[in-house]
Amino acid sequence: MGTLQQSLDTDLVESSRLSEEKAWERLTELVGAERLSPHDLWKQHVVSQLFECLGYQPLGLELVGRYLAENPNVSWGEMLNQLQAQRLKEEAINPSEVELQLTLNTAQRGVKAAFELIWQNLDSTTQQVSEFLSLFAPEMIPWQLVEFASKPLNWGKEDLNRAKHQLEKWQLIQLIESRKDYYKIHPLIREFLQTKQQVSEQSDKLKRSFIQTMVIIAQQIPDSPNPKEIELIKDAIPHFVEVTQSLTESVRDEEILWLLDRLGNFYKSQGLYEIAKAWFLKCLHVAKCRLGNNHPDVATSLNNLAGLYYAQRCYGEAESFYWQALKLRKKLLGNNRPEVATTLNNLALLYYAQGRYQEAEPLFVEALKIRKRFQRNYSPDVAATLNNLALLYYAQGRYQEAEPLYVEALELRKSILGTHHLDVATTLNNLASLYDAQGRYQEATPLLMQALKVSEQVLGSDHSNTIIFRKNLVTLQSKLEASNFWQPKKLRKKILTLVRRKK
Repeated sequence: MGTLQQSLDTDLVESSRLSEEKAWERLTELVGAERLSPHDLWKQHVVSQLFECLGYQPLGLELVGRYLAENPNVSWGEMLNQLQAQRLKEEAINPSEVELQLTLNTAQRGVKAAFELIWQNLDSTTQQVSEFLSLFAPEMIPWQLVEFASKPLNWGKEDLNRAKHQLEKWQLIQLIESRKDYYKIHPLIREFLQTKQQVSEQSDKLKRSFIQTMVIIAQQIPDSPNPKEIELIKDAIPHFVEVTQSLTESVRDEEILWLLDRLGNFYKSQGLYEIAKAWFLKCLHVAKCRLGNNHPDVATSLNNLAGLYYAQRCYGEAESFYWQALKLRKKLLGNNRPEVATTLNNLALLYYAQGRYQEAEPLFVEALKIRKRFQRNYSPDVAATLNNLALLYYAQGRYQEAEPLYVEALELRKSILGTHHLDVATTLNNLASLYDAQGRYQEATPLLMQALKVSEQVLGSDHSNTIIFRKNLVTLQSKLEASNFWQPKKLRKKILTLVRRKK
């Protein structure tokens, strides 16, 4: 990990400084009124010195108050002496924390002394858990994520829960009231814990477990997550970022590239293109720095960056990066690899979007040939290329060539993905559009109805895809009525129910 950021400056400390009255009130709540006699002038003097030592900081006061509540036999004078002795000890004989000491002002050193006293009361497992927590981003931490990330460390669930309760009791972590089982760590406590983690014998093991878990989760994120999937993973995103920013010395090449790519895709899928671009550019930069310019992962980064520009309709930039990726992949992998087929397919889609159909067709055909050779007929990629080539033929009015490709793509997608997948809905809509263009309205209708149902279930009624499918069904129904086609009453009723759900 790099050097500690000097973010906890004097302004932050002064802004949270308690008044004398508030400090007495909170301390009384923590230790009880019977231990703070208003008539004992000596006790009042010692407590005031204690406040000065802590800089009237709420965090320091919280730590000291909880320590005193837990140790009723410790007097005020003993507490003050322990704090002062702890500060002197750290400043004099703790060279591992010299850098941190230099970043702390007087009040923060008092808080750290209080933290050290608490630290000595923690069992070894709780200390390790707290060190592990310091690896997470300075955001809210879902405890479920902590449990998952700590599995390689072989902590029992009882040990982990006991550690959590201990850390809560000592105020080293705080429960977020608005979120069930979500926690936060005070920035200053986090810095203290990071320092402990850096010199821990378990440091490398803790980092490995944390990094591996973040990568495993990132690998599960689809290229185009739906709203439900985005909601499920959004709280893990800051912790992915933390790995790419603070643990670069410990993260392996393939791990950091996975994380950077998934971060780019996460934001791209939501239309947050400028944020996504920063991650994709960083992914390309890291790939080149770590692996050199001639590496398959560099080609992958080029391909993905091109995909972002394509989504933004920056076709010139997209074409340039796709050709760079294609050239590099052919050079490194040969002409007949699935990775080459991916870039061929993407470049063909770019040409299709620009109406450059003659240039797109041979690329789609070549991509399909490669994919069928290597991936057979059980790959979503084969289905995607079938769908895309059919789309191209449809745009050119070559309906007889398009139909069998759509049918093949639909059957393949259903067998691989199930009937309730967005890609299935897309092909249903495309095949329906083909039948519509041929005046085959009765064949198109059930396909569009299925597409609309799937889209509503997965994306919701207000999503742009759902709205498009609904409009297509309304238009098709109008054509049926205008053509005087006979429709069973049940079918007509179903159509009207679907199109009236949300207009």
